[in-house]
Amino acid sequence: MGDQDTLWGFDPDGEGGKVGRLHPETSKLAAKQVKSGSQKAQILALLRMSYPHGHTGYGLSEEVFNGAGRSISPNQTCTRLQELREEGLVERIPDVITGEPLEEATTPGNTGQLHRLTVKGMRVASAMTEMTRWRKGFPSSQYP
Repeated sequence: MGDQDTLWGFDPDGEGGKVGRLHPETSKLAAKQVKSGSQKAQILALLRMSYPHGHTGYGLSEEVFNGAGRSISPNQTCTRLQELREEGLVERIPDVITGEPLEEATTPGNTGQLHRLTVKGMRVASAMTEMTRWRKGFPSSQYP
């Protein structure tokens, strides 16, 4: 575990993503090359900006980019959200009455579950934002 991995809970420069054991070898090879850390960092930043409303995986997918600068698929985004949930940084937003995850329309006839940062996720996302500002030389007070 590197220094950043300890600080953020994951390595923002980390590679490798989840893939099902029944997927073809090409999928397994591709998953090893995914820049999952940078995608997770982008998701945390986006969820921080939208807090407390949250986003669906589908909604986030157009805002999260791969190493080639292209938006990632909703399936990839949902995989990153699952990883962030497992790390305790993201949660599904529960309905205040039923406790079931809130959903939002995505494509005609479909919905997706809304996700938001946990308290731990907000701390990590805020620390990452401050680190980015520091690296770029911007005083914290200049930006929300």
